[in-house]
Amino acid sequence: MQSLDDTDLRILRVLQSEGNLNAAELAKRVGLSQSPVWRRLSRMEEEGIIQDRVVVLDPKKLGYETVVFVRIKLSEHGRKSLEDFAAQASKIPEVQVVQLLLGDIDFRLRIIVRDLEHYHQLMNNKLVMLPGVQEIQSSVLLHEYKNTRALPL
Repeated sequence: MQSLDDTDLRILRVLQSEGNLNAAELAKRVGLSQSPVWRRLSRMEEEGIIQDRVVVLDPKKLGYETVVFVRIKLSEHGRKSLEDFAAQASKIPEVQVVQLLLGDIDFRLRIIVRDLEHYHQLMNNKLVMLPGVQEIQSSVLLHEYKNTRALPL
């Protein structure tokens, strides 16, 4: 993989905050012409540095008012148990993040729901049915001060 220079990093910084810019607008923002920016973008996409460009929606405007962090402990910890749980949890649309942890808890899920009743139904009908679940701990998000996936480039 080719190393990133300062221009690549400038491009990535701009894209992290405004991923919907076209090559011409991006070129203007980083001080290059469109062709070199397009080549750099293509290279970084081919190398997997740029994985995707997505649209960020406002969950509250779409009726999703509640975020719940769920910590799950499994009854078994073999590779198959972990993979089965992760695969099944990932299929639930309300589950936004599935993370395997080292420590007392095996998995952390970030779940978005309309309200606590929605979460209650989800927990009773889906989460407790996931393979190997021994224990579930839930915490409701009260306020989010920062939420970014931007890397400190």
